[in-house]
Amino acid sequence: MAKAKKITAALTAALLCTASLTACSDTSYVMTVGDSKINAGIYIYNELTEMSYQMTMMYYQNGIKKDYFDQKVDGKAFDEYLSDYALTATKEYAAVVDKFNELGLTLSDEDIKSINDSISSTWDSQGEFYESEGISKESVKLALKGSKMREELFDHYYAEGGEEAVSDDEMVKYLDDNYLRYKSISFAKTKASTDSSSSATDSSTDSADAANEEAKAKRDEFLEKAQGVSFDDFDSIIDEYNDYVASKKATDSSSATDSDSSASDSSTTSDDTSSVAESDTSSTASDDTSSVSDSTAESSSAADSDSSTDSSSSEPDPYANEKMANYGAMDDSQKDTANGKILKEVSGMSTDVATAYEDDNAYYILIKGDVKDRDTEYAKDNHEDLLKEMKSDEFQKKLTSWVEKLDIKVNNKAIKRYTPKVVYDKQTEYYSKKNNS
Repeated sequence: MAKAKKITAALTAALLCTASLTACSDTSYVMTVGDSKINAGIYIYNELTEMSYQMTMMYYQNGIKKDYFDQKVDGKAFDEYLSDYALTATKEYAAVVDKFNELGLTLSDEDIKSINDSISSTWDSQGEFYESEGISKESVKLALKGSKMREELFDHYYAEGGEEAVSDDEMVKYLDDNYLRYKSISFAKTKASTDSSSSATDSSTDSADAANEEAKAKRDEFLEKAQGVSFDDFDSIIDEYNDYVASKKATDSSSATDSDSSASDSSTTSDDTSSVAESDTSSTASDDTSSVSDSTAESSSAADSDSSTDSSSSEPDPYANEKMANYGAMDDSQKDTANGKILKEVSGMSTDVATAYEDDNAYYILIKGDVKDRDTEYAKDNHEDLLKEMKSDEFQKKLTSWVEKLDIKVNNKAIKRYTPKVVYDKQTEYYSKKNNS
């Protein structure tokens, strides 16, 4: 009798699944929040967007062009990381919409128009691709609206007039406590060329050593000129350095032309080709470092290549040669990069004292400025970026708490269906067909 009841129950469940796909096999939604369903397209969109970003980073940072799923991100296998990211991002989307509505906030007509314009443009160029992935136009629109709502919620709390608005004094103090202000000149090191077995030859090693000795000597020459020069007046040293670089490149270019036009010259190696100019004094050999003319730093905020002068103005930018970097916000792994080590050196320096520094990439002259001489102006010019730096972690904690309060039920069938590998394979198939058509 008990066995018969079990069979009857199983048959009943099977019939219910057949009659109601929503209950048993509907993968058009990825989760429910109370009585509302979240489109699976939003989850896939989050998954696809992060996948594209991480693949781009793998290429630019490590030259990886394939075997992405053999890699790890944040200590997790690539597919696991993407699944976790997409699920978290989709839950946060739900929490943002819920909190936005709870507070009675609305998007402006201008915001809605901007979103609609973006959707139209995206769909003209990529609509067919998104649909091949199972992402509808409506899902992309909802995702973009969610992103804008998130920005508005952040401002609701921290922007001027917000519930927990950041004062000008607080922002200036944040700058003083965390930022470094500095200028630099770099003379790139030359690395020995390798033979077919990827080992440096004796001649190339000798040549590289000679070039590096000359680069170091030239760095020391400029360092001597910079002794007693203030941070502000260091621009004159930079100007002289840039003139030197331009002159050296012109000389090398001329020498190369002369060499090409002379049979006797082409059979010998000029001493000039192993000079400091050959190692390029305008930039270092690593993306983690930069020349004065680049005026950027890896650990700097989004506003580090800042200028308080309008680009259309004829007035020169008084800060063109300097960098502002948020050293205080860097974690240990960031501080262990080439750029992080430069900033560590700067942090321990006295202001207005030109100092020699070297790493595997280059020989440097560094000089530290006083952040307090610029903090008020910098805070005003870079208010929004600084606000995000100061409050992003705090806002994330709020967002996490909102997620935890929601009645979220995940549709695991949808999660298992729209795996990162499936999304990737569909992308590969789509572009393969498109390229062959």
